[in-house]
Amino acid sequence: MAALVAAPAPAQPPDRSVLIVLDGSDSMNEPAGDGRTRLEAAKDALGELIDAVPEGAQVGLRVYGSELSNVARSVGCKDTKLISPVGPLDKQAFKAKVDALEGKGRTPIGRSLLEAPSDLGSSGQRTVVLISDGGDNCAPPPPCRAAAQVAKRGVDLSISVVGLQVNARVRRQLKCIAEAGGGTYVDANDPEALRRELLAAFARAFRSYDPSGTPVQGGADPSSAPVIGEGQYLEELEPGDERYYAVDVKPGQKLYASAVAIPPRGLDGHGVLAARLITPKGEELEDQREVLDYDFLGQYGNIHAVAMRGRQTAAPGVPSNVPPGRWVVRVAIEPGSLEAKAVPVELALQTLDPNEEPGTAPQPGKVGSVPTAAASATPSPSRAPSSSSSSGVVVPVTGVVALLAGLFGGFAAARRRRS
Repeated sequence: MAALVAAPAPAQPPDRSVLIVLDGSDSMNEPAGDGRTRLEAAKDALGELIDAVPEGAQVGLRVYGSELSNVARSVGCKDTKLISPVGPLDKQAFKAKVDALEGKGRTPIGRSLLEAPSDLGSSGQRTVVLISDGGDNCAPPPPCRAAAQVAKRGVDLSISVVGLQVNARVRRQLKCIAEAGGGTYVDANDPEALRRELLAAFARAFRSYDPSGTPVQGGADPSSAPVIGEGQYLEELEPGDERYYAVDVKPGQKLYASAVAIPPRGLDGHGVLAARLITPKGEELEDQREVLDYDFLGQYGNIHAVAMRGRQTAAPGVPSNVPPGRWVVRVAIEPGSLEAKAVPVELALQTLDPNEEPGTAPQPGKVGSVPTAAASATPSPSRAPSSSSSSGVVVPVTGVVALLAGLFGGFAAARRRRS
């Protein structure tokens, strides 16, 4: 096992800004599935997000489709407005503007994206986070072409997208926007996923993507997996490699895990980052997968993440068919046509007690040893049906993508608040 080196806590990055582009169209009045509308769920998620953002963070909000309804297409497609300029965040004023939004009109995504460079300014690390439940219905400009045009304004400007309960056609368009904009696309199929994905998107925006974490070397199979705890770890995998890591989960706890691949600048070819959880009974939960492709933005853009969420383990008063004990995390890079270069992979882990909420996890992790008895008792994996799998979200840290490193100590702060 590799020698351990404690990674320093990330310092607050200078000159970083985020523009949220929020869908305020009529479709956001559709039910979110939990008694709220999609817009209400988005408002609540943004309110929680803003509470977690560091004081003084540069954040702004542009909304489209929130002011005009029952008007001609040519008029409704101009309905995009910067309602909170990018600048040091006034949290109460920001949330008041979000709370006042109504879902009314059309979906001019392309037009809104073209305004983003002016909203964000011309320097620093700039991130657009687009939240939409539908595709652009106002082209021209085509939204993918608009995203590519925006991304060309500088290597430090990227567009990430959260698709809220979207269908396959809309997903294709939103993924195209993220790919053209040098960012990431994630699905949020319910309000809880939306909350997690927004936390993750901000975690990515407000941190440097120099790979970080406690160096660790995974085992070649479950029986040789090093025992690691909560926190963030750093591994290097080449195409074709797979590694295993063991985590002890107590009665009543849930395990959240993510793997974030940070391709070296200029990586050529296509492959897949794949990860899964293996329960103490040896059941393999469903693979979470993300395509690795040509890295045109290096460590400033093409970041790929998968996330996993385990079921709650059995405890007194907690019925579950999953016993507490030693879980295993498998991470692999399926080679495809990827060139043979080492890819840094960050692994973030969190074990949550009942009713404990996930947070971000920038703290370096700790590694134990694998007792011989425990290793020999590790069951052989058997694939469980996907219906019993984790409800993964790609992302960042994405099952809980919020495990992506980031919001300047938010993990520790959140834990202090809960205690």
